Amino acid sequence: MRYFLSSIVLGLLLSFSGCGYKEGVVTGEKKSYLYFTGNTKDITVTIDQNPSFTVEAGRDNQYSVKSGKHIVKVFRENQLIIEREIFISDGVAKEIGVQ
Repeated sequence: MRYFLSSIVLGLLLSFSGCGYKEGVVTGEKKSYLYFTGNTKDITVTIDQNPSFTVEAGRDNQYSVKSGKHIVKVFRENQLIIEREIFISDGVAKEIGVQ
């Protein structure tokens, strides 16, 4: 009887020692989004001295940027119409209204 109980306790200890709590954190790439509303006809946008690009209006036309602080410049016919310093948190979509 003593060997039987000892073998059961030993078997339980061995089987439970294989079980462990594993903890980990998975993080994705930090991305945020800009979108433009209003009159976006013939405008170009520059973000942080990067090459300029044209945009389309609406929330469905989002442009990916890294999270953090950015300087956004909006030009129409080579005239600066908007210059804004913005801070975007991770996973947030920020609207920029153009008139």
